[in-house]
Amino acid sequence: MSRIAVINPNLSTGFTKKVGDQAKRIVADGTAVLALNPQFGPDSIEGYYDEAFASVGLLSVIRDLEAAPGQLADPVGGYVVACFDDTGVDAARCLTAAPVMGLCEAALRMAAVVASRFAIVTPMPVSVRPLEHLVSKYGASSQCVVRAAGVRTLDFEGENAAMAYGALKKQAEICLANDHAEAIVLGCAGMTDIAQRLQVELGVPVIDGVSAAVKMIEALAMLGIRTSKAGAYAAPLSKAYHGVFAGFAPQG
Repeated sequence: MSRIAVINPNLSTGFTKKVGDQAKRIVADGTAVLALNPQFGPDSIEGYYDEAFASVGLLSVIRDLEAAPGQLADPVGGYVVACFDDTGVDAARCLTAAPVMGLCEAALRMAAVVASRFAIVTPMPVSVRPLEHLVSKYGASSQCVVRAAGVRTLDFEGENAAMAYGALKKQAEICLANDHAEAIVLGCAGMTDIAQRLQVELGVPVIDGVSAAVKMIEALAMLGIRTSKAGAYAAPLSKAYHGVFAGFAPQG
């Protein structure tokens, strides 16, 4: 049996349950899923400011898992960072040799297989520019546009869920008509449970980053592929960290 950890970097336990349930539905028999979130940080991640604080919480979860007593006998084979901002992914790759995948990167890689042009629909306008930066980083700028539905991330839970779905669908339809998108990428982990419904209603592929990242990490874990430590993702050098970060000091 292999284990993969799906970590929601914010403190929304509803989102954590949602992404964990989706991961458990799609993994192969024999793959165990750990669905976790930090004990400190923002309730949701909506822009650069939230992302900075959520990154530390994410790393704290990975540090704890890597140091757990059972890690040597039954190691975590890979990590999914369940945030479409790919919060803390590069730092996490320095912290563990297990492969780490964020939702945006996974969704873009998968969308490019089934469509020559696609659109990310994210909840809030504040997230558009950060996601455009990620699209550029992953080399998909010529294929992908980023649009906002104009709702809050947490609207996809509770009494506002129907309204949020309607706004998302409307924006996706605009992307298909005006941006000539051939597929839609859902730009938030909290949308994972509506991907199939939206795909049926739109009639084009709808890529959910949670599902994409989980399956990619599961494949990497099963193949025994690890994160290279030969360059940028080498373990951090030993040094002192101070104040509230003292417990995060790298040991080298």
